[in-house]
Amino acid sequence: MSNRAEVTRVNIFGREYTIRGAGSPAYIAEIAHYVDMKMRQMTDNATMASTAKVAIFAALNIADELYQKRDQYEELDENQSGELTHLADRIEQVLSETNNSPGSSSFVNSDSSDMIETSTIQQNSTSEIPR
Repeated sequence: MSNRAEVTRVNIFGREYTIRGAGSPAYIAEIAHYVDMKMRQMTDNATMASTAKVAIFAALNIADELYQKRDQYEELDENQSGELTHLADRIEQVLSETNNSPGSSSFVNSDSSDMIETSTIQQNSTSEIPR
């Protein structure tokens, strides 16, 4: 996004508006189209006497959508935080068990020597392949 305000002309509910904002003209037009769509949905469902009432009910529906999404986001955030805490606790438990088990350092050393022996075997076997 640029820092300077750009002017965008939009049509909402049959009226043209000039919007000045830092967002891209395409983004502003998309939002205006969404508001226009919501206002038209209000008139599809019931006849309303004034544009102001249509705008108010459209704004209430948009605010309801926002609040529902916010609640969903917060619930997901809480679930992920709980899962991360559970995983961190499990990692700590496994690390604690590994550090407290007898011979844990020799386990690591034997793994390293096994890896060296395996790579030596692989190198020897590839050098013996006839060409």
